[in-house]
Amino acid sequence: MTTETSVLIVGGSLNGLTAALLLAHRGVPCVVVERHPHTSIQYKFRGISPRSMEIYRSVGIEAEIRQFDDVDDREAQVARKTNLAAKETVWQGVPWSDTRDLSPTTAAVCDQDQLEPILRTHAERLGADVRFNTELVEFEQDENSVIALVRDRASGHDDTIRAEYLIAADGTAGGVRKALGIERHGPGVLQHWMNVIFETDLPTVIEGRPIRSMFLTDINGAFVPRAGGRWLMAVQYVPEQGQRPEDFTPEYCAELIRGGAGRRSVKADIVDVRPWEAAAFVADRFSEGRAFLVGDTAHVMPPTGGFGGNTGIHDAHNLAWKLDAVFRGAAGPQLLDTYDQERRPVAERTLAQSLARLQAWFKDPRQKLPPPEPIVADEAVIFGYRYPAGAFIEDRAVDADDIFEDPRKPSARPGSRVPHVMVEHRGQPVSTLDLFDSQWALVTGSKGTPWVNAVRHLDDGRTGLRCYQFGVDLADRNKRWSRASHLGDEDAMLIRPDGFIAWRGRVRGVDPSVALRDALDRVSCRREREATFTRA
Repeated sequence: MTTETSVLIVGGSLNGLTAALLLAHRGVPCVVVERHPHTSIQYKFRGISPRSMEIYRSVGIEAEIRQFDDVDDREAQVARKTNLAAKETVWQGVPWSDTRDLSPTTAAVCDQDQLEPILRTHAERLGADVRFNTELVEFEQDENSVIALVRDRASGHDDTIRAEYLIAADGTAGGVRKALGIERHGPGVLQHWMNVIFETDLPTVIEGRPIRSMFLTDINGAFVPRAGGRWLMAVQYVPEQGQRPEDFTPEYCAELIRGGAGRRSVKADIVDVRPWEAAAFVADRFSEGRAFLVGDTAHVMPPTGGFGGNTGIHDAHNLAWKLDAVFRGAAGPQLLDTYDQERRPVAERTLAQSLARLQAWFKDPRQKLPPPEPIVADEAVIFGYRYPAGAFIEDRAVDADDIFEDPRKPSARPGSRVPHVMVEHRGQPVSTLDLFDSQWALVTGSKGTPWVNAVRHLDDGRTGLRCYQFGVDLADRNKRWSRASHLGDEDAMLIRPDGFIAWRGRVRGVDPSVALRDALDRVSCRREREATFTRA
């Protein structure tokens, strides 16, 4: 039996299910195979960044995620103590709390075991074929397709899947990257950790403040509270000192919990114990032929900063719209080459920021951490990254040190995320991020009528280019858009379906129709490129 599909996704965890949802939302057929029988029971990924929430908002699942994100979770803080009973507490604030001026949405606290079923349900609702307890046995690719043999682990039944493209989301230990012959570089395994999920009666509030996570120096680890009394303890072990995962018996884990609590009389019923590695790797390339790497398959980051899982979500978002554009004939297949061009440099620098935080927050008993680079603000890492090259037309060169910018002082240069500004559309306030979401958009200044007329002459029904003119379709009452975008009255800005700026056009000395067509051709890697005009 052979299943035909557009995209085969290997791995049905956070990033694989996100890729499936984003593709299915665009109507792209896909099959997900995941060797485990069900979604994760561990909740190692917990904090969804505001940028990731923008992505989930765009596919309509924000409200469902928020059901797990109560007020206490959103206001919970990160702190450091020797143990929970110690008098002195060093408060480190609420992660990603001060971003309401940067985004139409905010961060969310939703554990991985809660988020993955949401992603799966909606991916399947939109048509994705999601197969758990199914493993990839082998695959091969040629110029036209990927052919994979998969096996139902319960029945032993084999199935052949023929897809046009493959997304590898099978994690750091998965086999797809190795089968593709893609090596990794980076410092490697830095620390060994154990995740211990336990039932407890410890309070989730200290000094009147709810706790998101507590770094505890007595155990060189952390406690992460969760509603209902089920907590996570993450602690290091050092193999060079003879420590092994097998040593973490329920009795030993309970002793560690008491040490972290700073008192003997504490409930510590062990639920699950699993080892993991704090590692730092980036794949040498993010694609090979028709196969693409996302998430931990492409980059492995320590959890400090909360960047790893979120970076994988952004990978999937970047790749999904490009695959959709190629399938619909709105772009040439060379557009897919820009996935590696864009995402790998950002992953490299995001990993460096995660390592800098790891060195600042935890002891390094193995002395394997590289010298840290200066820490930049979380907001710059989350919102302010700019692609150095890719599916856009840069107006000046970007060097490697120019990837992060202050999102409160946006350059609005091609390759960067369009600034979030509340504007008025049809008499209602709306964020530019929501307005310009999911489809190509051309936005012009108040004297940009030549650009509007240029769009009217582009019509082939494949791209769906929307056009917005300030002073006609949009109102910028407080001039915030003009300041953030640096867009002149006669200028135009081309925005990609992922909300990144593709090109800036100036009408002076050019034919707008020729300039716009040329920009679309170059960005989408098509020689002949037209678009549908829709008056917004």
